[in-house]
Amino acid sequence: MKWNLKLKAGALQFVLFIGVVIAILLLTFVTLSHTHSFFGKKTSLLIQTIKKTDLALAFAMQQDLVLNDTITLQLGIDDAITTKAVKTYWGVFEKYALVASFQKNRFVKNVLVGGKLPEDAPALYLKELNRPMIIAGNAKITGDAFLPKQGIRTGNIAGNSYFQKQLVYGQQKLSTSELPNLDIELKEHLKLLQSNQSYGIGESISLDKMAEATVSFNEETQFVFGSIISLSNLKLTGNIIINASQKIIVEESAFLQDVLLIAPEIIIKDRVVGTFQAIASESILIGKNCQLNYPSALVVNKKIEQREMSSVQQNPNISIAENTSVQGVVLYLGKAQEQHFSPQIKIEKDVHVLGEIYCEEALELKGKVNGSVSTGTFMALENGSIYQNHLYNGQINSTLLTKEYVGLLYGGKSAKKKISKWLY
Repeated sequence: MKWNLKLKAGALQFVLFIGVVIAILLLTFVTLSHTHSFFGKKTSLLIQTIKKTDLALAFAMQQDLVLNDTITLQLGIDDAITTKAVKTYWGVFEKYALVASFQKNRFVKNVLVGGKLPEDAPALYLKELNRPMIIAGNAKITGDAFLPKQGIRTGNIAGNSYFQKQLVYGQQKLSTSELPNLDIELKEHLKLLQSNQSYGIGESISLDKMAEATVSFNEETQFVFGSIISLSNLKLTGNIIINASQKIIVEESAFLQDVLLIAPEIIIKDRVVGTFQAIASESILIGKNCQLNYPSALVVNKKIEQREMSSVQQNPNISIAENTSVQGVVLYLGKAQEQHFSPQIKIEKDVHVLGEIYCEEALELKGKVNGSVSTGTFMALENGSIYQNHLYNGQINSTLLTKEYVGLLYGGKSAKKKISKWLY
C-alpha cells in the first residue's frame, strides 16, 4: 500500500468549492427558515389585529358611545393589541372607525351601521287618528299591518273600487297615536345638520375644472360649499359633503358614490344614477328614471313654522317621479301646525322603493314598496279631489325585503344594530 499519494491542486480547489457551496446552501436554508418563521409570526399578528377590529366593532355597537370621542375598548382579552373606536354619523347612519394597533402594526376599519329590522317587522304602521283607512284600486298590503281601531275598509276613487280578495294579506293589529320612535340621538343629529354644526369645518375643495375626486373615509372629510351648487360632468366618491345654503342640483352627467348632500332644497334630475344621501330642510325632488342604489337616503327634516290655515295645495316635501328606484330610506320629519291639502311624501306610479318609508304626516303612494311603511296618514289626489286616509293603487310588501337590509335606527332596548356597508 502506498501512502505517499499526491493530490493535485485542482482537486483541493474543487473540495474547497464544494464545501463553500454546502456552507452557502446551509446558510441560505437557515436564513430562509428564519425569514419564514418571522413572516409567519408577523402574518399571524396581523390576522390577530384584524380580528381584533371585528371584535371591537361588535362590542362598540352594543355600547352607548359618546359621539366624536375616541374610546379605548376593554374587550377582556389579555394581549398587547390595543383597540380604539370613534362613533360619528354619516347621514342617517352611524359611522364607526375602529383602530387596532400593536407596536408598528396598525389596522383601521370604517363602517356604516344602521338599524336591523326585526323578522316580524310590519308592512304598514298607520297612526291612530280616529278614522278608518280606505283602500282602493290596485292597492295591496302584504304583511302585518298596524291600523286604527276603526280598521280598514274598501272604497271607490274615480270609479275604481278595490280589486283584491283580502284587505290585508297578513295580520291586522292596533296602532297607537304615535309612530314607532326613531333613535333620539339620530333625530338630534338631523337637527344639527340644519345648522351646519354636526360635521364641523373641514377642508374646502372647489369643483371648478374638477372631473373626479375620491376621498377615503380614513382621511379628513372634504367639503364643497356654495349658495346654489350644480353638479354635472363629474364623479365624486367617498368622504365628501356638498353643502349649499339654498339649493343643490344633480344633473344626469354627475355620478355620486357615498357622498352627502345637505341643502334646504335638493333637485335630482331625470336619469341620475348613484348612491348617496340627500338631506334637506325644505324639499327633495327626484326626477324620472333615476336609480339610487343601496344604501341611499332621502330625508327632509322640516322646520315647523306657525302659519294661518290655508286651503291652497302645497308641493310635496319629497317627490319621486315615475320609473325611479330608491334602495334605502325615505324619511320625512316635521309635524304640521295647520291642515294640509297635499302630501308631504309623494310616490308616483312605477316607482320602486326597496327599504323604508317613514312619514310623520301624509303619504301619497302610487308605486311599490318592498319593505315597510310608517305614516301618519295616507292621501290620494285624483281628478281634482282630495281623499283623506286613502291608499290608491300603492302596494306594500314586507316579505320581499331581504333580511340583509339595514336602515333607520329606532329607539328602545329591542332595537338592534347591524352593518350597512364597509367603507374604504
